[in-house]
Amino acid sequence: MNYWPAENCNCSKAVAPLTHFVKMMSSLGAQTAREVFGADGWTMNHTTDVFGRTGIHDSVDCGFFPIAGSWMCLPLWEHYEFTGDRDYLSEIYPILEGSCRFILDYLTEAPEGYLTTCPSNSPENSFYYTEPDGERKRSMLTHGATIDFEIINALFTRTMVACEILGKDMAFAQKLADTLHRLPPLRVSDRYGIICEWNQDYEETEPGHRHISQLVGLYPLDQINESDTALFEAAQKTIERRISNGGDSFGSNHVGWSQAWMVNFYARLKNGEEAGINIRRLLVNCTSDNLFDIHPPQIFQIDGNFGGTAGIAEMLLQSHLGKPCERVVDLLPALPPTWKNGYINGIKARGNLTFDMAWEQGSLTKFSVTAETAQALRVKVADMQPVPMEDIAYTVKDGVLVCDLPAGKTVTWVYPKA
Repeated sequence: MNYWPAENCNCSKAVAPLTHFVKMMSSLGAQTAREVFGADGWTMNHTTDVFGRTGIHDSVDCGFFPIAGSWMCLPLWEHYEFTGDRDYLSEIYPILEGSCRFILDYLTEAPEGYLTTCPSNSPENSFYYTEPDGERKRSMLTHGATIDFEIINALFTRTMVACEILGKDMAFAQKLADTLHRLPPLRVSDRYGIICEWNQDYEETEPGHRHISQLVGLYPLDQINESDTALFEAAQKTIERRISNGGDSFGSNHVGWSQAWMVNFYARLKNGEEAGINIRRLLVNCTSDNLFDIHPPQIFQIDGNFGGTAGIAEMLLQSHLGKPCERVVDLLPALPPTWKNGYINGIKARGNLTFDMAWEQGSLTKFSVTAETAQALRVKVADMQPVPMEDIAYTVKDGVLVCDLPAGKTVTWVYPKA
C-alpha cells in the first residue's frame, strides 16, 4: 500500500528499494517454499522484516499467507508497465517466474474439480460454518479464498506477457495459461449479492470488517471493472454491506488505511461523489493535526497517507482497463462534484505517458500527453471529442481515441466549448 502512489504520482524511482527487498525475499523464500510447503520457487507470508523472515510468524490465523510473495510481485510489474523499461523486466522476471512456480506446486485439486489453494484465508476475517453434526463454528482457514485467485490471476497473466515481451519460456507461459483455465471464477453471493470472500457462500463473523480482501480484483488489480456489469455491481454491494455494518464512517474505529482503501474502491467504481466523501472522512476522522494517518488508539500508520494519495490520483486518471501493455486511459473518471474546476500536472499513466490536464465545471477543457518512449495512446473520450493542437493522425472508435506518439513528443488536445 505504501507504493500505490509511486507510479501514478510520477515517483517511479521510489520503487528501487522495494525491488531490492523483494529480490532478497525471493532468494530467502526459496527455503520456506521447499522446507515448509515442499514446493518449487519461492514464497513469503504475512509478516516480514529487514532480516528476511519468510516463514509463518505471530499466529497461524493471521501470520499464514503464502500468497504474499505473489502479491509483492505485482508492484514490481506495475513499475515495468508504467515505465516500459525492458531491462527492468528482465531483472524482475526470475522473481515473477519463481513465484509462479511456487503457486503451480501449491495449487491442489478441489473436490469440485477445479484447482484451489489449501490451506487459505482471507486476511484477518473469519466465517461461520456448520459441522456434519449441525454444530455451528467459526474459522479463518479454508481452501480457495477469493483473494488468492485474484492475485494468482494477476501474477500469471502478467508473467505470460513478460514471456512474450522477452521472447522466452513460451512453454512455461502456456502452462500458466492452462492452469488459469482450471481456476474457479469470481462468484457472486446468492445470500447477499456481494463478491464471495471464500470458496463457499459463507456468512462473515464480522460483516463490517475493516478488510475487504475479496475486492483486490477491483483495486489495485483489474479483474473487476465495468466490462462485467454483474461483478461491478456486486463489488458495489460488497462495499455497501461493509459500510452498513461498520457505522457511517467505514470502520467505526476510524482506521486510516481502511478508509484509504474505500477511496480507491469508489474511484474504480467511477463514483466521484463517494470517493470525495471518503477523502474527507480520511482527513477528518483518520488524520492527526500533523497530517499523520492514524489507527486506533492514535497509532501512526503511514500506509493510510500513501493509500489516500493514490486514491486522489485514481480519481483523476485511471489506466488499468484493457490488457497489460495495451491499456486505455480514462481521464477524470471519478471527479467529485465539489471539485468543479482544477488542473493537475505530471500525473502518469501505464505506458510511460505523462499527462497535464485542466477542467472547468466538472468537464475536461484540455489535456497534454507526453510519451517518454514511442507509444500508442488509447484514451477514452466523451461525446465531445478533443481536437489536437499539433499535427498528428488519430482515430476514434467506440469512444476510444487512438494515436501513435513519438518518443519525447507532447501533444495537447482541446475540447470545444459547448
